Amino acid sequence: MQNLASDKKDRITIRDLYPHLNEAQLKEAEENFQRYLEIALRIFERIQLDTRSCEQVTLTPSREDHTIDRERSDPTNHNL
Repeated sequence: MQNLASDKKDRITIRDLYPHLNEAQLKEAEENFQRYLEIALRIFERIQLDTRSCEQVTLTPSREDHTIDRERSDPTNHNL
């Protein structure tokens, strides 16, 4: 039971993210987020079901696909 109480305490709510919104705006933001999650789940499920498209989808590029040849955060590379 202790875990359940601490889990609820540690959860971030829409109100935590947008404390400046009023009740109606918070409700709308929560509904929009719920719709976004439903769409993301449907996309994921479709990709899983269609093995051909699953083979074509690359979520992360391979190391050979990079186009940056130098470290951009290095201040000595001013000519980027």
